[in-house]
Amino acid sequence: MKHILSIIVVFAFLLGPFASVASAAPNNSASLYSGYPTFSIVSVVKDTSVTIKTHNLPYHDEFRLRMGKIGTRGVNGIKVASFSTGKGGSQTLTFDIPATLHGQRLVSIRIESTTGSGYYAYNWFYNAGSVGKGGKPGYSGYPTITILSVVRNKSVTFDVNNMPPNDRFKVLMNRMGTRGVNGVQLSSFTTGDGGRGTFTFSIPEKYHGRHQIAIRIQSTSGSGYYAYNWFYNNTTK
Repeated sequence: MKHILSIIVVFAFLLGPFASVASAAPNNSASLYSGYPTFSIVSVVKDTSVTIKTHNLPYHDEFRLRMGKIGTRGVNGIKVASFSTGKGGSQTLTFDIPATLHGQRLVSIRIESTTGSGYYAYNWFYNAGSVGKGGKPGYSGYPTITILSVVRNKSVTFDVNNMPPNDRFKVLMNRMGTRGVNGVQLSSFTTGDGGRGTFTFSIPEKYHGRHQIAIRIQSTSGSGYYAYNWFYNNTTK
């Protein structure tokens, strides 16, 4: 009888840890999210408002939006508003430009989670309404870059939105924090009719192992157009 009781006690002891692990399983919806959020600039009304389009927002998170002077990446910038991500993915949102930034030619803009998830993204815009830098006929605004996917230490794929027509750009990569300025030139491309284009470029061996990498496109025609962004050097799913 004592032997049988010992077996029952051992069985109960083994069962406990398995029950605990099952109850600690991660939330299924959270485990489906991969990558990181980005956003592009859609339009600007000088000294009034900026409209952005987010990409790959995480599910059920809360973000605040900040604006600050160029070069700050929006860190500790003016709190403008907050928004919920809902089901995640893309949203088009419009925010007022704070009065203290009126008259600034360039403005940094940042979204950052307030829930502790750690997600954030930043960009910048010309505070110049629909007037495009360089003044190409029929063209307004400026180009922006959105990261689509990464293969660690191998390649990055990105969209360029609102390309000016009949221009030529070189593509540069450099260390994080440089905005790609004076980086390694990867290649160049022509914009044709302008609009949107998707490109894939190899990551230079020099930056293999880097956690974050800056990428930049810069006109070589003298128009003055450029755009930059950055990405995690991790394979996206």
